[in-house]
Amino acid sequence: MSDLLDKWEIFQELSDELKRNIRLAVVCDGGAIYVTKDDQVFGFGRNEIGFLGTGDKQSRTEHTKIEQLCGQNIQDLQFAYLTFFAISATGSVYAWGKNDNGQLGLGTKKDTWIPTKIERNLGTKRVVQVACSSWHTLVLTSDKEVFSFGWNKYGQLGLGHSDDQTVPIKLDFPAAGRVESYLLGEKNEDGILGQSADVEEQNIPRKVPGLEGITITRIFCGYLHALALSNDGKVYSWGWNKYGQLGNGTKQRSHKPTLIFGNFGRIRDVAARYSYNVSAAVTEADEVFAWGTFNGEENLIPTKTSFTSLDEVFAKFPDYYAVTFRPLRTNFDDEPVEEKNSANEWPEWLKKSFGDVESADVVFVVEGKKIHAHKTILIMRCAVFRTMFLGNWKESNESEQIIEHRSYDVFFAFLKYFYTNEVDLQPDMALELFDLAHFYQVTDLQKECLKIIKRGIAVENAASVYDKAIQLASEELREFAFKFCLKHLTAVVNTDGFKLLNSDVVRDLFLHAAQQGAFKN
Repeated sequence: MSDLLDKWEIFQELSDELKRNIRLAVVCDGGAIYVTKDDQVFGFGRNEIGFLGTGDKQSRTEHTKIEQLCGQNIQDLQFAYLTFFAISATGSVYAWGKNDNGQLGLGTKKDTWIPTKIERNLGTKRVVQVACSSWHTLVLTSDKEVFSFGWNKYGQLGLGHSDDQTVPIKLDFPAAGRVESYLLGEKNEDGILGQSADVEEQNIPRKVPGLEGITITRIFCGYLHALALSNDGKVYSWGWNKYGQLGNGTKQRSHKPTLIFGNFGRIRDVAARYSYNVSAAVTEADEVFAWGTFNGEENLIPTKTSFTSLDEVFAKFPDYYAVTFRPLRTNFDDEPVEEKNSANEWPEWLKKSFGDVESADVVFVVEGKKIHAHKTILIMRCAVFRTMFLGNWKESNESEQIIEHRSYDVFFAFLKYFYTNEVDLQPDMALELFDLAHFYQVTDLQKECLKIIKRGIAVENAASVYDKAIQLASEELREFAFKFCLKHLTAVVNTDGFKLLNSDVVRDLFLHAAQQGAFKN
């Protein structure tokens, strides 16, 4: 993380010790917010737009603690020019900034410069993603629901009308738990909706024509243009193009997604930012390309740079124009943020074969829904499946397996791991997946789950993590959860999760805490 932070001028003067202790950071308008490994949140630098969440607009040379976010295990920080959001590991959302259209979702149109938890309609939900402009906001929950709030003059909330909303309102369309080829209503004069030129406004969610049948894994919006990355490493762009930010060799706006061509091979990730007319991409060979207004020039096609990461593209804007397009983060084991995931080396044919109905020879039925798989793949990757399908078990001759007492989403992620070597699951579900990996004796998956659980532990779930660690005899997880509980003992004891623990687990926790001197006078 330290090397990544050093790319940004605002972090260069920090001590090496402090930089090693930062696990999450964002930069905006000459200010910075960072979260430490011990769950403290600080802001420093310029603060003319209230970015630092200190309750005022006074700049800070000293690092100032943002009390409302400390101890909340903040996992994500998202912002536009005048609105700011923080998401905790338990899915709570804290908002602050400009609110004249209700874009903070707090039930009023009053500005607030202190992080305030969004309660209305999201109080019992786990939010996993926030997407915001300076005037309206969208959130995605763990149960795949989408809520919107804020300015709605052009129907950008996707609710079918043009009335502003000051509290989160659920949208009536399906979400897949990730960004796909949907865009919400908005004014379309520059083609940002990806709809034809005769569509002036769109006030309900609608698929983008031209992306049908294409699986989109990433999507970013610039000032008035959009980029979409497909699962086969191709980039599509549309919208305003005065500065060449679409990368299609012209300055003509596009009302439909256009495939960007170039001598760069397969694209691994893309980037754009709400306040800039620049786009960027990194290839599987770790080469970074940029196009649009960049380095004082207009580049109409993707141009190779000397940068080593997408973050560095935005770090090199002068003075306070530098801004993070996504949070700078490290995982629990301090792996480099831009380190190439081993899943990128996984055979593409194997990834694509997951869920292939035609070639599958076994179906798992979970919560009444089917997941198609291949016995050969499961036998090669899991000893339990090998015994099940090759041994003298009734399951060996059955093409349909009924799975009870497991959730569909977690079992889907479990089977997908064998095909992709990736774990695509939110922290709140990682504990169940860890249990599943333990049952099926998939050691590598257990290790991946441990990383996610450790990043997602919070006061609200610490007791259940400790309980599960004891049940599964995982000493590593038990010790980690215990240290967290010890550090936040009073808060943990007052949670609903702690009240559900049986007496033996409570006794074990308190005995262990007493041995560490927790109850000394």
